[in-house]
Amino acid sequence: MLIKPADDKESQIAVLQKLLSHARVPAEKKQLIDRELRNLLIGMATEKQAAFEIDFYAARSKNLFVIHDLRLEIGGRVAQIDHLLMNRAFEVFVLETKTFSTGLSINERGEFSTSYEGKEVGILSPVEQNARHISVLKDAFKEIGLPKRLGITLYPTYSSVILVSPKAIINRPKITNLDASIIKLDQFFSWYQKKMDGLTLKDTVGIFKICSSDTVRDICEKLLILHKPSRMDYIKKFDLGPALLSKEPVAPRHLEREIDTAATMLKRNEELGYFCANCKNSIATVVAKYCWNNNLRFGGKAYCRTCQSKF
Repeated sequence: MLIKPADDKESQIAVLQKLLSHARVPAEKKQLIDRELRNLLIGMATEKQAAFEIDFYAARSKNLFVIHDLRLEIGGRVAQIDHLLMNRAFEVFVLETKTFSTGLSINERGEFSTSYEGKEVGILSPVEQNARHISVLKDAFKEIGLPKRLGITLYPTYSSVILVSPKAIINRPKITNLDASIIKLDQFFSWYQKKMDGLTLKDTVGIFKICSSDTVRDICEKLLILHKPSRMDYIKKFDLGPALLSKEPVAPRHLEREIDTAATMLKRNEELGYFCANCKNSIATVVAKYCWNNNLRFGGKAYCRTCQSKF
């Protein structure tokens, strides 16, 4: 069941595109902005492909729940989770998508590298990155509270999965203790099905933890309350304040208006950081807080103004 689609990044693209065409932005800054835009578009394409594969199998399932693009801020730590899957056996799959169009190599020490302009270069470990995401997610579960059965708290089990492009060439190490599964995204559900086939009636703990669909859905919706969309200040990131405030050269008025409009769109997108528990449309923070302040009426969930009328 699809609980949350990916956040819309069109406003971010619009801001970057307008900055690229702004007369006051220096050429060296435009090179950085162009790289940022290209990386954003490549990342969006990869995540979109992964979301398609996931939704094809899981969007209509009553046993598997999907959250795309979940960003958590807990205790000063941040986790940007590309895709989160949770099933009724209370197994949580944290999926990190990576492009690696030029291939991926992993040595016996668990170190990652890829090819750039014909040369092998070391890269940050996506396994370690995902481990940090899971650490923050565990804190999020503590904050929203976990279900209980016969007075015993049910704790989820976590699986870290790195999804890579089907076209990527993966040179795997001989060791297998990477604490994560590195899978081509078109093969993920075959891998998932084999994993679930291993859950039998002999697995007493696994069977004990099986929850109802309503319970798992409720947990996912509580996680969404903690979702905080990314707020990227490109003016600050690229240190463009002095350049945009200078008098020369002067950008055309219509271009300045377009940048202001794009920035306004981005700010509005950030304000709509919550989702209606019924129709899944974005809702403003003030609307969500109204529902929480009327807990008896709405049961602790947030609804849009249209859906509020049903209560």
